[in-house]
Formats: sequence, C-alpha cells, structure tokens
Amino acid sequence: MQETRGRSSAVYAFGALLFLCLAYAYLESRAFGHEVAIPMYGYLLAALAAFANILISRFSPDLLPHNLRLLGNGVLAAGTVIGAVFLQKYSAYHAIEFILLAMWFGSLKSVRLVITFAINLLLAIVFIGAMYATDISGFWISLVAVLLAAAVLLAGYIGYLTERARRMLFLESETNKSMTNRQELWAFTLIDLDMALSGILDFKELIALLKKHLEPVIEFDSYILTSLEGQGPKPVADKVEGELFENDDKTFWSEDLLGKLTQTRQATTSAEHETVKGLFGMEKQRFTSYRLDVPVFSDSKLMGVISLRRESAPFDDLDMVASVSIAAQAMLIFKRSTRNSAMVVEQTVLDPVVRPQTVPDPVIRPKKSEDKTTTTTVSSSESKDMEVTDHSFVESDQTLVPKEVVEHIKKEEETAKKTITLMSRENADKIAVDRYRTAAVEGEPLSILIIEVDGLSKLREQDGDQVAYKVFAAIVKYIFSKVDKEKDILGRYGQNGLSVLMPKVDMNAAEKFAEMIRQFVENARYKTAYGEKSATLSIGVAAITDDTGDYGSMVKRADMALFVAKKNGRNCVKVRL
Repeated sequence: MQETRGRSSAVYAFGALLFLCLAYAYLESRAFGHEVAIPMYGYLLAALAAFANILISRFSPDLLPHNLRLLGNGVLAAGTVIGAVFLQKYSAYHAIEFILLAMWFGSLKSVRLVITFAINLLLAIVFIGAMYATDISGFWISLVAVLLAAAVLLAGYIGYLTERARRMLFLESETNKSMTNRQELWAFTLIDLDMALSGILDFKELIALLKKHLEPVIEFDSYILTSLEGQGPKPVADKVEGELFENDDKTFWSEDLLGKLTQTRQATTSAEHETVKGLFGMEKQRFTSYRLDVPVFSDSKLMGVISLRRESAPFDDLDMVASVSIAAQAMLIFKRSTRNSAMVVEQTVLDPVVRPQTVPDPVIRPKKSEDKTTTTTVSSSESKDMEVTDHSFVESDQTLVPKEVVEHIKKEEETAKKTITLMSRENADKIAVDRYRTAAVEGEPLSILIIEVDGLSKLREQDGDQVAYKVFAAIVKYIFSKVDKEKDILGRYGQNGLSVLMPKVDMNAAEKFAEMIRQFVENARYKTAYGEKSATLSIGVAAITDDTGDYGSMVKRADMALFVAKKNGRNCVKVRL
C-alpha cells in the first residue's frame, strides 16, 4: 500500500530488533557464560539478520518483501527465547524478553494486525509448552500464561491502533489524490470551455452545454436546468435528466432558493428527504438525495440555475467552487461571443491635421486606400486560421506635423506590413499528428510548447479587442521570427495562446527556446492607442518519449505543465516529463 513509507518503518523496526537481540545476547553471556551458549549464538544470529535486513531495506528494497523479512527475523528472535526456556529452564527474564518481542510484533506498521496477533498467540502457546516440558511448577505456568495473554492482547491493541492509523493515512492520501485529479480536471475543463463555447450566441444552448463540462469534475446522477429569461418567480425546467428529478412533482426552484442564490452568488448544497408512512401509520423522513444548485450570472443578474443530485455522498467545497467557476467562465465566453458577433469597428483614416494645443500626443494614422472609411469585422472564433497582421503606427509629441514626415512614415509602413497566418487548433493538430508519427517511426526528437499570454483577457476587457489583438499580434510576430519556418508549426490554442510544434528539437532545447522568448516578452513594451502595454508568457513544454503513447497525450502533458506554470504565479516555463 505505502511502499516507501513501509520500507522506512521497516528500517526502524529492524533497528529496534537489532538492539533487543544484542541486549538479550549480552544478558545470556552474563547469566550463563558459555555453559549453554546456544541461545546467545541464536540472539547474535538474529541480530546479524536484523543488520543485514537494514542494509537490504536501505539499498536493495526489491530483494524480498520487507514484511516477510520482518516476520522471519522476529520469529527467529522469539524462537531463540523459547529455545532458551527449553535448554536453561524458565527464568523471569525470559518472560520479559518474550513480552518485549510481542510488543515489537504489535508495533509493525507494514504487517496486518491479524497476522501479528496470530503469530504472537501461537508463539505464546509454544512458550507455555516449553515451560511445561521443563517441569516448571503449575503455579508459575499459570502466572506466566496470564502475563503472556495480557501481553498478546496489549500487542494486539497496539497493532489495531497502528493499522487504524495506517488505514487513515491511506484514505487521506487517496482523498488528496482524488482531490488533485479533480483539480486537474477542473483546470482542463476551464481551458476546454474557450474552444467549446466560443461563438455560441443562444443562452439556452450555452447553459445546456455546461452539463457536459461539469461531468468530468463533479459526480452526479441527475440534473435539471433552466434559463430565467422572461420567466416569473416559479421558473419551469428547460431540460431534465435522471430519475432523481423526474419523480419530483414539486417546484424545483422556490423563491427562497432563488433569493439565496441571488444574494450569495454562490452554489448551495442540501440533503433532501421525503415524508413516508412508517410503522403504525406514523410519518417519518426518508433520505432521497443530495442536491447542488449552481447559479449562472451575467454581471449582477441571475440568468439561470443548474441543479445536480446524487445519492452517493454530499457535495463538497470543491464541487461548489468548481461549479461556480465553470459557470462564470462560460458566461464570460458567452458575453465575449455576443459582443464580438455584433461588433463592427469603423476606423476613419484621415490626413494629419493641426490639432488644438489642448489635445496632447496626437496619433498619426496612415491612409490604407483611397477610401476614407475602412470597416473591419472582429471575431474570436478559432474554427478558421487567423491572420496576424503587423500594423505599425507612430506617436508624435508635436502638434504640428510636417507633411514630408507624414509621407515618409506612410512609405515605411507600406513596406513594413507583414501578414502571418496562425493556424487554427484543428488545422495545426492535423499536421502535428502526422509529424508526431514520423518522429515516432524515425526515433527523432519532437517537442511542443503551449504558450499563453498572461493577462490578455483583462486587457481585452479594459481596453478592447483591438488593443489586446495588437499585443497578441506583436508577440506572435516575434515568436514567428525565431522559429524554423520550414518545420515548426504555429497554431491557436485557447483564446489567449498558441502552440509551437518543433520537430527534431529535444526537450532541453525546447525549454531553452521557451525561456528565451519568455524573457524577451517580459522586457518588451507595446505601443497602443491607450499607451504602452506590457505582457508576460506562461509556457508549458513537453516532448515525445517512449511512454508518450500518442500526440494527444504529449499535448496533455504540455497543457498540464502550462497549468503548473500558471499556478506558480505565471511568467515562467514548466516542463512535464
């Protein structure tokens, strides 16, 4: 169960047994000298075996299971005590030696209680038999039998406490492992939301899709959802699935529940019961299910409710926090999609003019064509390849701009425009899978970087899509200038990131490349209409290995490395082996 912890405790157990056996051997030599030397040599042999087992547990843990070595070494020491009773007749210190060994058996952490109790009981019976064979009086045999019985029971109680602590530790570690896995699934779900929900403009469709993304993180048997658009104080369900809700003929969302969700903006949990008739017609409450109600907000308005039920266990804090965060992230994506779908940015490009002295820092915008007005449609969908265009612009400190300067700037901009095609994730993955197969067959290195621009969503909300696009485009242009254009593949990844597949590049080289671009972006500044902006990068790196399995698993490891980078404060590079 706990191999590392078991080996560690085995070393201490062998050390205690070594000390006991050396003490017993010294006692035998002092009490009987060399007249009956067999027990002394038996203790020395048990001490030598304990020392050898310490070395084995420390340096060669796989030679033999440590629990078998513990039992064998302990039985050898206890057998020596019984042999001393048979050869030398019973003495009081023999019972003390046996009791200490019984306590030693009971304290073993890596051996089950049933086994140690059975061994102690069997050895105690043999010990009493050895006393009987040496013609010890019945009084002493009875007295020692009582002492040994008490020692065996005490050792059993110690073993019970030890095993209980071990089981609690195991359950705790399993709970922590389960919690970690659920947190990882939660993180992946938040990442997948950008790709799954971008472009959805119908709220009912959006809230229906949330069930699919709640499933990996939260276990539930039944669910029900409603969108509150235009509904009264007792909303009806838009979709019901599972017997735990289908059999419910009451109002699903009471006014009290809706009021509580609106005030707290947090998920609520409850244990639900039904009234049934019991013995002699008496009414009693029978447990039916646990329930989790998740509010879906748009700003301060409650837009919908998702309710989950299950019978297995109560919903915990992680269920509550994860469900609310997934719903909140979905609403941010929905708001962005609806805003971008209707947003048409009209840019009027005029010749430079003399501005009043009260307006500082004019921005000179060059003409792009003979027409005075240019219309640009902005979309956040990833279903198509994205053209990242570098539109340069110049800021001037002067209020009067010479005409020849304007003409020079316009000429430079016309020659400096460059367009970079950044593939959609779907198109990049299609090419990447083929490159992965080639690398796997040829035994060549292959690495992938998943890059996310930190704070781009916040920049988009504060200053608009155009500013965020300008920063993102500048970063993509720099990365594009540093990669191998003939081999490397750049693709979108999420709303604020991109992926870079690097054939024939091992993990160390990929990590160095990632660190180089991270440092550059950290120190760079980007001029926009709202002043200078800065950004940082969080980067996850993974490479093909013998245990990778396929391209998808390599991407998942890089995605997990990116998650760790963001958890560690962002602006860093993390590698997932």
